[in-house]
Amino acid sequence: MERILSSEAFAGVVRDFGRDAAKDAVVAHLETVRIERRPFDENAAADDVLQTLTVATASTLRRVINGTGIIIHTNLGRSPIDAEVWSRAAAITTGYSNLEYDLGDGSRGRRDEHLTQICRTLFGCEAAILTNNNAAGTLLLLAAVAGAQTGVSVPHEVIVSRGELVEIGGSFRVPDVIQQGGARLREVGTTNRTRAADYDAAITEATAAMLRVHRSNFEIIGFTESPSIEELITISKKRGIPLLYDEGSGRVVDLAPYGFTSAPTIRELIALGVDALTCSTDKLIGATQGGLILGSEEIISRCRKHPLMRALRAGKESYAIIAETLRVFATGRHETEIPIYRMLASTIAELRSRAAEMIAGTSCRIIDSACALGGGTTPTETIPSIAIEIPGNASHLATRFLQNDPPIAGRIVDDRFTIEVRTLDDRDRLVVAAALGAILS
Repeated sequence: MERILSSEAFAGVVRDFGRDAAKDAVVAHLETVRIERRPFDENAAADDVLQTLTVATASTLRRVINGTGIIIHTNLGRSPIDAEVWSRAAAITTGYSNLEYDLGDGSRGRRDEHLTQICRTLFGCEAAILTNNNAAGTLLLLAAVAGAQTGVSVPHEVIVSRGELVEIGGSFRVPDVIQQGGARLREVGTTNRTRAADYDAAITEATAAMLRVHRSNFEIIGFTESPSIEELITISKKRGIPLLYDEGSGRVVDLAPYGFTSAPTIRELIALGVDALTCSTDKLIGATQGGLILGSEEIISRCRKHPLMRALRAGKESYAIIAETLRVFATGRHETEIPIYRMLASTIAELRSRAAEMIAGTSCRIIDSACALGGGTTPTETIPSIAIEIPGNASHLATRFLQNDPPIAGRIVDDRFTIEVRTLDDRDRLVVAAALGAILS
């Protein structure tokens, strides 16, 4: 064993993986040699051990190029993060920080207050805290506002429309979250029609809150009715019952300029009188995974003090990246420093020009396409875009491009393999151009 590990063939293995790990891998290799009754070859052994250790210590998480036409692609990690934003956040997270340290007097501080000022500026809320995702934020909010309390025999009720008892990705169901938070669900209306009067009639002494859930990943069409947020706020104020809103997508700016239907932004909802709102930070906010709870000081204070807060809190990396991303919005630079908004702001002429550069010298052609925002944000809407159509067997091409390094995920439309241009950044386009030339040749 000493002779093998000290040989020139194993020098790189020992250097890269350490002597102990190399020794264990050599022992396993020698056992295989004995079982198969084949001669020992030092170079072949070094190759086998190197491959074994590489696989054993590698992460399966890899960079993937998104050519699917879905901008916020949940399966591909949702929103990409700009290198400059990441760099500014890294300057904080790569060393020590005042995550829970008061720089004023050197005493212990609170991590849940770091986003308060930027959220007040951006959203007009009184207070804000961050959890590790929107489901956690909704769970904590419901537990703090409507959960079972000491000395109360029956959990407080949360009123929700039957048309909003949704399930989103990962089997996350709103009814389950309400009940896990210690509250009791009170359904009103029907699947397709709920009126403001249904909420008003359902309020009793046991009512702790009304909950509005944004139907972000589907639409109900046809014979439908749903109260406006203004109607619910009127009832909330009249009856003294807080209105909570699971907004989900994190709409900081209006999406109408990019071709989508206009809807209230977070700031507009809070200005109208929503008492507390939860949203994701890795969808329309364009940051890393997290869940913001925004609202009144009284409600947010209850969330801070709840025992679940420690279990659901986010880490320093999330605080740093999300804070930098929110600052980009606050200074009006989102179309240049947040990738999903750079993609949305790209014109058809720009996309066509980029496509032409990538397919130069190949048999590919440029086609009109439609691009989805994704992430459960605008489920029935797309915007015009440009794609590259690659000639050949669509299924075979899809597999070949996924085998590229880094993998390129495209889509098959009408038995044609295409790569969407809008979702490619500058670095991606160089890789795709090289892959087109290599695979088609």
